[in-house]
Amino acid sequence: MQIVAIYIRVSKKEQAKRGVESSLSLQLKKCTDYCNEKGYKILKVYQDVESGGHDDREGFVELQKQLNKKIFTKIVFWEISRIARITSTGMKFFESLDKYGITFDSISQPFIKDVMTLGIFLSIAAQERIQLSERVKSNSLERTKMGFFVRGVPPKGYKRSEEDSKLIVPDPKNAPMILRIFETYSQTGNLTETGRQFGKTKNEIVSIIDNRIYIGEVVHGKYKGNLYSKYREQKKGQETWYKGLHEPIIPKELFDYCQKLREANFRLSQSYGEGKPYLLFSGIVKCTCNYKMFQLKRKREYRGKEYDYYSYCCSNSNHKKSFSSRKLDSSIKNFLINSEYLKKINEVKTNFNYGNEKEKIEKDIKKLMDEKERTITLYQKGFIDDERLESQFKDIKNKIENLNLKLLSLKSVKESDNVIENFEKLKYIIENYSEQDIIETRVILKLLIKEISIISFKPLEFSIIFR
Repeated sequence: MQIVAIYIRVSKKEQAKRGVESSLSLQLKKCTDYCNEKGYKILKVYQDVESGGHDDREGFVELQKQLNKKIFTKIVFWEISRIARITSTGMKFFESLDKYGITFDSISQPFIKDVMTLGIFLSIAAQERIQLSERVKSNSLERTKMGFFVRGVPPKGYKRSEEDSKLIVPDPKNAPMILRIFETYSQTGNLTETGRQFGKTKNEIVSIIDNRIYIGEVVHGKYKGNLYSKYREQKKGQETWYKGLHEPIIPKELFDYCQKLREANFRLSQSYGEGKPYLLFSGIVKCTCNYKMFQLKRKREYRGKEYDYYSYCCSNSNHKKSFSSRKLDSSIKNFLINSEYLKKINEVKTNFNYGNEKEKIEKDIKKLMDEKERTITLYQKGFIDDERLESQFKDIKNKIENLNLKLLSLKSVKESDNVIENFEKLKYIIENYSEQDIIETRVILKLLIKEISIISFKPLEFSIIFR
């Protein structure tokens, strides 16, 4: 007795949803009746609801994994195109059947027995798929030109018409919100702030603001399909828009105004950092992973055009965190301008005499060096052991390092005394620096700031360590 596996497949979900009358159910019935008539024992049924042009169909993959186990002697299917609509995929599958001694029955094509006939019918199945794809594309384009919303889920604010599924109508529940989003963005000019008010991400707001469907148009060619993949690639800036039959939600004047704001923001991002040798705090800022962040120039595409924009990027190759240069620069500058440390810097400079403080520290360092020499002498004469010598050296070394740090700190304050005349001048430079004086501004800031450490990016939190 032949022990068989049945394989059935349809391309669309609609073909599997009509109960006993569905294409999938009819295939199963025909295969089951055929097996009962022949006296075959059915071991298992494998099925897919997916295009035959995709090799990673779940049921098809599972079936192939069972071939080498030889748990069945025959595979039954309705026709050859159910197995595959790619010639190479079909030939590879049937070669595997031959390798493991498994036969097959194509119920509607019983004459397919040899490799040549098999190849011919697989090629026909593949060609049918290509022709079908072209017909679908052509029909889709013609209906789109007529103003119908042909493919996909309607965007937020619209729903399918009950009278004609190819038409969309405003959704009373969500359409008012779409209008408020456009109005809010037109007032704020800020995508992030608009998203915050409506509980949406920046990208979600962008997809709404840029969607011309809200002014009564329909699109064709937004995505590029691949005959050999289940995934579609988005074709940015290459789609074509046509006048739709649906009612607009957004006045065209409001849509055009929002697009002008979007264009202006892209140009601002492009120009920010242009011509500067580096961003103001490049190399001073430290990421959350404790690596320094430097300027990074990138490209961004908008409406078919490329723009440059600048950000701070972590130098840790395993982290690669980047952050908006405008937001970070603005936050740090505001902090510095309002810092109590800067307001009191002149007071700090007058609270000590650099020469006297330097002389005192150098004397303390000399005393410690003399103490080190005496310790060596005592060890040589046998008055102290190895353990005591090591302990003494460690204690002296720590004291000298602390004094050297204190001396370095005094030098930083003296250097800042030579560069910064008063707080008001520094405040003016930070608020009004230009491309020409950014280097000078960085020199001044590096005299004051040791490092800026990012604690959190969202929300943005950082700490500044002054010298």
